[in-house]
Amino acid sequence: MKEKETNEIVNPEVQLEIDSMVEEYEIELRKELDLSKANSYKEIEKKKRTFKARVIENELEDIRRDVKEIRDEEKSIIGINFWISLFVTVLVMIFAFSAGEDLADFAQWIAGFVTKYLNWFYVLVASGFLIFLLFLASGRFGSVVLGHPDERPEFSNFSWYSMLFSAGMGVGILFYGSAEPMSHFLNSPVDPSGSAAAATSAMTYSAFHWGLHAWGIYTVCAVGIAYYGFRKRKRYLVSSSILNFTSNKKLQTVVKSTTDLISILAVIFGVSTSLGVGVLQISKGLNHVFDMETSNFMGYAVIISIITLVFIISSSTGLKKGIRILSNLNMIIAILLLLFVFIVGNTLFDLKVFVNSIGQYLQELPALSFRLNPYDANYENWMGDWTLSYFTWWIAWAPFVGIFIARISKGRTVRELIVGCLLVPAIFSLFWFSVFGGTAIHLEMIDKIPIGGAMLKEISVGTFLLFEQLPLSSVTSVTALFLLFTFLVTSADSATFVISMMTSEGDLDPTMRMKITWGIVLGVLSLVLLAGGGIKALQAATLIFAFPFSFVLIMIARSLYFRLSIQVKKKRS
Repeated sequence: MKEKETNEIVNPEVQLEIDSMVEEYEIELRKELDLSKANSYKEIEKKKRTFKARVIENELEDIRRDVKEIRDEEKSIIGINFWISLFVTVLVMIFAFSAGEDLADFAQWIAGFVTKYLNWFYVLVASGFLIFLLFLASGRFGSVVLGHPDERPEFSNFSWYSMLFSAGMGVGILFYGSAEPMSHFLNSPVDPSGSAAAATSAMTYSAFHWGLHAWGIYTVCAVGIAYYGFRKRKRYLVSSSILNFTSNKKLQTVVKSTTDLISILAVIFGVSTSLGVGVLQISKGLNHVFDMETSNFMGYAVIISIITLVFIISSSTGLKKGIRILSNLNMIIAILLLLFVFIVGNTLFDLKVFVNSIGQYLQELPALSFRLNPYDANYENWMGDWTLSYFTWWIAWAPFVGIFIARISKGRTVRELIVGCLLVPAIFSLFWFSVFGGTAIHLEMIDKIPIGGAMLKEISVGTFLLFEQLPLSSVTSVTALFLLFTFLVTSADSATFVISMMTSEGDLDPTMRMKITWGIVLGVLSLVLLAGGGIKALQAATLIFAFPFSFVLIMIARSLYFRLSIQVKKKRS
């Protein structure tokens, strides 16, 4: 890109009125480097030996480049990732189909390996991300706008929260809302099962699994992609959020291409797991409510086919209509369902549980964030079944939810994005579990209505078992089935939108053909894994592809910190 003698950036596509601190600092550096000299880069490279100096130089080089040059590089990075990811997915389908009953055993082995050898890693990574985000939001980096300095949010707060919540956790809270607290209550890892202490810790562990740590993993990815997308002219690709850690161009291309491939596979298998879990709950719910036997291959196939058809119709209307309208509908129905259980259940008890759970969660959060308890094999096994399954699930979902949140967060500040993504969903999730889980535990513990055993035997019908103990159970059960369906459609719609973006050069409006292709792939993969090995097979697939993406998230966090440090250095000096 050509420059004037004053080092002014003249390309109109590059001139995005970057924050004055960024502009002044970068212009000063470029004057200092004396770019007019032919050998200036070689001389500078000899002088700058520290890692941070190399990162700064790479950033400056990126600023000087023309937009077309950046797009050509991004296109080469995408390259054959579409075909490779499709090929790997088909291989997994073939393996799952041919493995038959052995698939469940293989899945169990994967889970055992992660529990024994990698539990420390996932706990450290998830907690580290949360600490990093709190540091960003509370400091000088928080005021940076994700977009034009005068940009305003594209979506209203309600639509924004609805879309990120529907994409991030919708199906899960319906599946585990009452069953998880009940499971921790009757099979407590730390307290006598069935006791008051077990009830308290059950709510604390549920909050830990669905609260700040989960959304922290999502948010690290979202902030990095949003910053580089809206402030640095980059496409909405995970690789765009990673600085060049080497001056070797070929190695840079390999690293970034591999990063996007890992991200695509993590999304495919993470979302397939959620679709499988949702389809399983719909199937069990249909059987429980209407006595329709759909817990078989044909039943799963019909449910997935209907979801795929509806999501394709939704996709054709675009992001601002289909996903936004469905997300708003999901949130309204979910809130109405939540309020119904809160009002007709034991309202005062649930309110006390909520307030008590906030205190217990905040009190126990530092210890829970690093607890492994290697002295207790039973706790380690319990942790593998719950905490590690959740952490790897969130990591696998991070590129999907992160890119989607980034896409809908234009105009918000770094602080707004972090606080909004951490606090509001965490508080809502805690209230949801306090109402659904608190009501279920009250029925079991105080009212002496034995529903816990049935919930533990079949977690997927936990919500429907709870509704049977409340008025208008037929209405609420049907409503829950409808909400499950719309949550799945929204997740499939959002996921295929993001995967299509990632396999079409970060296009903000991917083609319908691309979205249909990936929608069908997700549906078939979920069906094969669910029919072959059930939930264990779905979780194993997530465990495998979440591990490499953990390192991608670490690189995103490191790159984001260095880039923001450059932005505010002038002000600090």
